[in-house]
Amino acid sequence: MDFEIISGDQMKLEDKRAIEEYKIPSIVLMENAAMAFFNQVKDLANEFVIVASTGNNGGDGLAIARHLFLNKKSVKVYMVGKKEKMTKDCKINYDILLKLGIDPIFLDKINDDLKNDIKDKILIDAIFGTGLSRNVEGFYKELIDLINDEAKYIVAVDIASGLNANDGKIMGTCIEADMTITFHKLKKGIDLADPKYKGIIFTKYIGIP
Repeated sequence: MDFEIISGDQMKLEDKRAIEEYKIPSIVLMENAAMAFFNQVKDLANEFVIVASTGNNGGDGLAIARHLFLNKKSVKVYMVGKKEKMTKDCKINYDILLKLGIDPIFLDKINDDLKNDIKDKILIDAIFGTGLSRNVEGFYKELIDLINDEAKYIVAVDIASGLNANDGKIMGTCIEADMTITFHKLKKGIDLADPKYKGIIFTKYIGIP
């Protein structure tokens, strides 16, 4: 594994090239990312709570939930966003979870169950990925601020939600991650960010040429 640092925009191009030029299906890259993430966190605890979006970062989170569950970990999954707007790969992983008997809880407001879960379990942040380009507002901001206030320990999937992958700026608010597990190459925004928004960093190979 090299230590090259790339921007979020460059990552998008490398991801696109892997899919279009090398014909690697995007769901394969998502699965590779989930496995790499799982292998890094599996020994941290026996109980996890995952907060995922309906985008591809959320899809990573749902695939991670599956691997944790199949390896006898306790997993609870919360989702934000509209179910009908799930990306294709996110929907694939969502449907697999349903078959396994895991029914993600869709949030439109903060509830006591969520507050209690994030206080005593490892929280996996799979809300926004490296493609975030506008400020976090509304319920998403409220949710991230709650997580920062209440979570015992936070692990970010690829990048802390709310962090700009190109320049490390905070997009309105941002997850204060204790650990970041990023994929393929370290993102410039993570490298430039204040340490409280990234924690310990691991960069994982996911099979992009």
